[in-house]
Amino acid sequence: MNTLLQWFVTASVLILAVLALRRLLGGRISPRVKYALWGVVLLRLLLPFQIPMPNLPTAADLTPEPTSLTQTTIPILPSSYSMEEVEAGQAPNLYLNDQGQVHTANSTGTVKPSADGQRAVFSPVWLSPAQLLLGVWGAGAVILALVLLGSNLRFSAKLRRRRTSLDLDDCPLPVYIVESLPSPCLFGLFRPCIYLTPQLTLDSPTRAHVLAHELTHYRQKDHIWSALRCLALALHWYNPLVWLAVYLSKRDGELSCDAGAVKALGDEERIPYGRTLVSLVAQRSLRPEDLLSCSTSMVEGKGSIQERIAQLVKHPKAKKTALAAAVVLLALAAVFTFGGSQNQQEDVSQDGDTSYWDQVENAQSIRYSPPLYSSAAYPDAIADADLLQEAKTLLSQAKAPDSSTLDADWTEPLFSASTIALVNPDNSMSRYYLCTLDGRDYLVSPAQLDAEKYTPVAVFSWDAGTVEIALADLARQQSERNAAVSSEDASSSTPVTAHMVDQAQRLQNLEPDQIQSVYGGPYQKDSDLANSILTTLKEEANNLIPTPEPQLYDLYSLWEVYLQVDEENFWELSAGTVPSIVAVRIDQDTIYFQAPKLYDLIRQWWTPPENAITVTTPAVLQTMDQVLSEEKVTLQSSSDNPTVDSPAQLTALQRLATFDNQTDGSTVNIYGYDFGFALDDLSNISWTGDAWVDGQMLYHPDSTYHHLITVEQNGKVAQYVTTTNDFPLDPESYAASTQSQLSLGEYAALLLGLKG
Repeated sequence: MNTLLQWFVTASVLILAVLALRRLLGGRISPRVKYALWGVVLLRLLLPFQIPMPNLPTAADLTPEPTSLTQTTIPILPSSYSMEEVEAGQAPNLYLNDQGQVHTANSTGTVKPSADGQRAVFSPVWLSPAQLLLGVWGAGAVILALVLLGSNLRFSAKLRRRRTSLDLDDCPLPVYIVESLPSPCLFGLFRPCIYLTPQLTLDSPTRAHVLAHELTHYRQKDHIWSALRCLALALHWYNPLVWLAVYLSKRDGELSCDAGAVKALGDEERIPYGRTLVSLVAQRSLRPEDLLSCSTSMVEGKGSIQERIAQLVKHPKAKKTALAAAVVLLALAAVFTFGGSQNQQEDVSQDGDTSYWDQVENAQSIRYSPPLYSSAAYPDAIADADLLQEAKTLLSQAKAPDSSTLDADWTEPLFSASTIALVNPDNSMSRYYLCTLDGRDYLVSPAQLDAEKYTPVAVFSWDAGTVEIALADLARQQSERNAAVSSEDASSSTPVTAHMVDQAQRLQNLEPDQIQSVYGGPYQKDSDLANSILTTLKEEANNLIPTPEPQLYDLYSLWEVYLQVDEENFWELSAGTVPSIVAVRIDQDTIYFQAPKLYDLIRQWWTPPENAITVTTPAVLQTMDQVLSEEKVTLQSSSDNPTVDSPAQLTALQRLATFDNQTDGSTVNIYGYDFGFALDDLSNISWTGDAWVDGQMLYHPDSTYHHLITVEQNGKVAQYVTTTNDFPLDPESYAASTQSQLSLGEYAALLLGLKG
């Protein structure tokens, strides 16, 4: 049961990591790299290894804690036998396991009465919650596996009954024409074949496009990956994230094949290939059972056609971010999938630089931060005397590393490293990465991702993970103690400290020429507002207040503005729904001010400018009403969001470009727009997908650029389509952000399905 639970948790975290990377990197990575990321997830889904993960719940955690020692350590024995007799093996059919628990040598799970008819020897027929859950999982896996097998066998039989061979000399795979086939596909695990619709019988550019697409599926071994995805779906039927991963991986697979097909056909076929996709989508719509099929389908409904057309237009090339994504995911896979460590003994001496051990001895407190992919959070530094001493004792047992590790490659270990910060007596911090290499934990310096070289400072002789687990436990105890103090007397538990006063003095000593930039929020702001923020910050830096309680995100962190002081230091100013309170984060410290004027300036920074809506054409505004009503329906259909009672409110609408449509004298216009919802309760909304709230308290579901593309004639909108991009579709941004030879006007026409 523990393995199943760990399997669920680690797979879910890995899927969320891939989703975050896809969202973060967007169009800056190629479709093939994006598709390859799902291979790491599939590996984790198919390998049920027991993985040593700190702080993961186990089956034992799901049951109530025992109320007394006797309930867990004293076995239930028949009165006719003593513990001495059991240990000596004199009691028939009884033995002790390593945990001191009594079992029968031939247990059937039934109740055995004792010799005197009083107490039972072994467990009753009732199953434990863990056994019930395991049984439910197994039953679900078997049922879905049978459904998947039956569905694909029926599809295979249907293909064999209706197929007609099509002889093509230049195709390495058998090709068949199948009546009533909804879409061309590649099907077959051991003997894959290409199946075409009757419309593709004759030689044509469309058929060439389809064959290139399906052959790309074959080269990518997608017929095998499809079967493995179905297997993963059966094993993880209970996990909605796995269903989402299967759906998105199929879509990314199609995007990857589009790129491969265009590469094989030649770049001059990019636009005709896009027209083929548009022509085929009308013949087929996405069906729920498609997720259960091992076939590869060229067209998966209208929902993905815009993304695929846009991908064809952008023609992204692999960048450094793609390599970074691959390295991050490989590191995650190593941690979540293989997590074991080697048991090596090293004879190292502590004859190196002793500055680290001096820092440990003199540290006022110790901060532990888990790896970036971890959802755990330990905001409180280990500072209580007893806990701090335990942490110092732990960290001081490190030894100087062997010289052979000085030139080691720390690139991959750094992506899964935690951070340890020693707070020195002068309030400065000495930071180290806690990295794993060859089954040992190393402390690596410097703790910054842009360093040219990393040097191991110390090594622990224990197995990898021991230090991280121990520090996480101490940090958790510290957080629990601080929370207990806050609940007893919140008003007096967070006084204004001398350290806070020192940090406020740093703010007051700032000079304008020390601020390199001020930025944050989705809108471009002028330098006057930036200077006003800096000036007001200096004026109100002495209005310190105790740390507010509770520290909820929507209360104090809805809007952020960043001050870049120098190349490495960024100070974050944030405000939320509590008027006049501003939080300033400097280094690792957050201090709070009663600053009404500064609060208004930060909120103004996130407020849409007055000239954000410049389009007043009635026909376009009427079209926008329809678009916004569709956005409300989309938000309401999401299970991550509460019911939305108010309609979407338009916050920005500007015309970015216009083109003449020479075929009928109409014009094609591209508009950029943004919108938000007025919600009564911000605490229950979903913050996934880069959601944000503007200065007018309107909730924006995402941070992408929204576009409306219209065909307008005689003051009316004859046709329109909406799309989202990572950049605005004005001529300058489009030219700078795409590698395509397709003009912006041609791209708009392609999205609208216009000829030419």
